[in-house]
Amino acid sequence: MGMWPEEQASGRLNDGFSDAFFGDSVIIRKFRPSDLEAALEIDREVFGGYDPAIFAAFYEYHPSSTLIAEVRGSVAGFILGFKHTPFKGRIFWLAVAPGYQSRGIGMKLLLAALKIFRQMGALNATLEVRVSNKKAQSLYSSMGFHMNGVFPGYYSDGEAAIIMKRRL
Repeated sequence: MGMWPEEQASGRLNDGFSDAFFGDSVIIRKFRPSDLEAALEIDREVFGGYDPAIFAAFYEYHPSSTLIAEVRGSVAGFILGFKHTPFKGRIFWLAVAPGYQSRGIGMKLLLAALKIFRQMGALNATLEVRVSNKKAQSLYSSMGFHMNGVFPGYYSDGEAAIIMKRRL
């Protein structure tokens, strides 16, 4: 079985992991306007500080790669991605609510976004991660991303970002 079976092209995204691996059934689906409040709460909980309008912009301009992870009817995390150039997907923001972290939800969101990028014709994907966010760096490395550079002062608080990239 390949990493991206064609039968997974629509509906609930199935990446080959059983729900037992994650403890709870995790549903990855497209963002809906009714998810906005829960997404904003997660953003606050993880100190993202993004303008709420960013969610509306991604929903409007990049609906296929603006995804939600749902566990037992609750929004547990989200990913905002877009096709940056004809052959490159970009992960703009991945966040998982603190109570749902370390359960593989970030991995499932990232797998779903990478699959969508591939279906859109992208050949690689990039993302930025805070130098201090070792947990996220570990996740991205485990999923085939490698460091491609450092962007000093990238974040509004002056922290540098590590630029990571992987082939799809």
